[in-house]
Amino acid sequence: MSYRFDLSGRRAIVTGAARGLGLQMGIGLAEAGAEVWALDVLDDQFDEASQTVDEAGLSIVFRSCDVTKTSDVAAVAAAANDGKDLILVNNAGIGERSPMMDLPREEWNRVLDVNAYGMFLCARDFGSIMLQKGHGSIVNIASVYGFLGADSRLYVMGDENPMSSAYATSKGGVIALTRSLAVAWANRGVRVNSISPGMFLTEKTTDIADEEGKKRILERTPMARFGRPEDLIGAVVYLASDASSFVTGHNLVVDGGWSVW
Repeated sequence: MSYRFDLSGRRAIVTGAARGLGLQMGIGLAEAGAEVWALDVLDDQFDEASQTVDEAGLSIVFRSCDVTKTSDVAAVAAAANDGKDLILVNNAGIGERSPMMDLPREEWNRVLDVNAYGMFLCARDFGSIMLQKGHGSIVNIASVYGFLGADSRLYVMGDENPMSSAYATSKGGVIALTRSLAVAWANRGVRVNSISPGMFLTEKTTDIADEEGKKRILERTPMARFGRPEDLIGAVVYLASDASSFVTGHNLVVDGGWSVW
């Protein structure tokens, strides 16, 4: 591995990492040499995730953490503040399943609380440690639906109204937060970038469309396949490492060409 991609000696904090995209990004960072702390509220998933990590011959520390709770985030940040260079992968996120016209305020708030406030809270607390050290990298996980409109005709829950309005709003906010922090912290040694995945199938998204809908999604994707969780490993290692030392405020799109046309 080129030394520019080597993360040895650094600690990577990955939120929402008990399964799916977060777990695979954690595995990729561990493969690159980082000490990985995987945070999640899904404690019941930790044993299975640990088994996956063990089978890969790696080591990841799993810690319970609700990114919307200031006390949880502060506790992990305090434990991580021991002088080691930090990487934060802000991945924890949820979506809604209600059509926009039927979306209750409580569901809207829940999505924005996790996807926007939780991301801000982690960026603030871990970013503060990075600023003290004058070194660090934050990678926020956004979505192509943070800058593109969603075609509700492709999805099971779709109707004539835009789907996932709270999710799209939150992910657009992630990209805006990324750019704002990147500008604020650029001359203080902390880089802030985002990744926008396209059509990925994970445990959380496998039922978003029926077979006909999935067929239409693939027809709409130039690479004609769904993203796999491991497809994000190269992107996250690149943005976390010195290979991207002059990159900040960038939104790296990983979508098989979905947003090209």
